Amino acid sequence: MQMHTPQIEPPRILPESVDRRLYLMIHGLPHSPVGDRYVTLLSDLGEGLGWVGAGVALAWLGGSRGRRAGLATAIASLGTTYLVQRIVKPVFKRHRPHVGRDVLVVGIRTTDASFPSGHSASSFAAATALTAFYPKSGPLVFTLATGIGASRVHLGHHFPSDVAVGALIGVATGAFIAWLIKVPKAL
Repeated sequence: MQMHTPQIEPPRILPESVDRRLYLMIHGLPHSPVGDRYVTLLSDLGEGLGWVGAGVALAWLGGSRGRRAGLATAIASLGTTYLVQRIVKPVFKRHRPHVGRDVLVVGIRTTDASFPSGHSASSFAAATALTAFYPKSGPLVFTLATGIGASRVHLGHHFPSDVAVGALIGVATGAFIAWLIKVPKAL
């Protein structure tokens, strides 16, 4: 006898028709080999290593505040990636947009769960943690995180609601990690 584990539906942030329309609108933007190469490069920055590299650079070059900011950025990015990939995605098991559909996918057609977007969660966690130490960096790093999230939809890997929930998780975990690192240690 085979055990069947129940599949939990992802929370509906947007009605399915709105999510699907937004997906078609963003994914339907023009694709070209050169353009897709740049969008893929942007997407790859959100995988975690780009943010960890930024954290290491901050820690190396930024003095005391830079070390704390770099540590918070790297931990937020990697910790949030772990949380989403190992704990959240296995619960929801939402299929990627290309599963069972004839959809253009740029890059590898991954088969893991789609909900939520790990790239978006990692990017927004790192951006939030970094901004806690360097508030003026906020517009730049949140624009970069938003671009990474949009790239995941454009490349055919995620629905917009996957990206939105990933961003929310990232902001929450990034703020928590920054708070932990900023809290003065009692003597």
